[in-house]
Amino acid sequence: MKILYFTSTGNNLYIAKNLGGELLSIPQLIKEGIYAFEDDAIGIIFPVFYANAPKIVREFIEKATFKTEYLFLIASYGSDGDQNAFRILKKAFKKKGLEVNYTNSVLMVDNFLPMFDMKAEKEIKNQAEIDNQIETIRNDIESRKEFHLKKRSISDIPYIERVLEEAMTKRFHIIVGEGCSDCKVCARICPKGNVDLSGGKPVIGDDCLFCLGCVHHCKENVFTINGEKNSQERYSNSHIKVSEIIKSNNVL
Repeated sequence: MKILYFTSTGNNLYIAKNLGGELLSIPQLIKEGIYAFEDDAIGIIFPVFYANAPKIVREFIEKATFKTEYLFLIASYGSDGDQNAFRILKKAFKKKGLEVNYTNSVLMVDNFLPMFDMKAEKEIKNQAEIDNQIETIRNDIESRKEFHLKKRSISDIPYIERVLEEAMTKRFHIIVGEGCSDCKVCARICPKGNVDLSGGKPVIGDDCLFCLGCVHHCKENVFTINGEKNSQERYSNSHIKVSEIIKSNNVL
């Protein structure tokens, strides 16, 4: 079994590790130019961004080829929108002549800072419940269960995910403050190689996914988001080392 994943704060790597199989990082696959996959089971693990799968995941799937008897999609989410994300990805696979066998989601800490207070999120999201969700999914996959999560989409508006993505990326932006210690974590963790440190201070380029990896993992809290709920609180999955996320996303 192959599991292809994308992670910025470690949540989706945590899911992938607990499901087992051969783990393959999507940013690293893109870096190495690997787009063909074959196995008895193949899964895509991704976070929900703006009621959609991240752009890097969508573009990767469009280019890749898959040969498998069992295809599954697992999304991590913090509030809503996973149903729209599944609909979009299933449509992309259908264009390739592939039917998705299984979809499910895991409710985890939502780390979108403009909408959620990380301190409050960490307090209300129960680790035992997260692990129970993942265990159920793992058992389903091992038994090759056919299942599709049925939940209400966040809206019946056509292309709502596109509307949200455009609105959010225009409304919110990353602000770079003072105090950079030149640890280079932000540049090394960025899945697009979009952080430039050549001038002695981080500069965010134009190819930003807004995954907020640089913001959450900055040791000096140099990065902030306009309108965020709590500028002092950041999030990284406590079961995943920062070095593991860097290894997954380092495209430099």
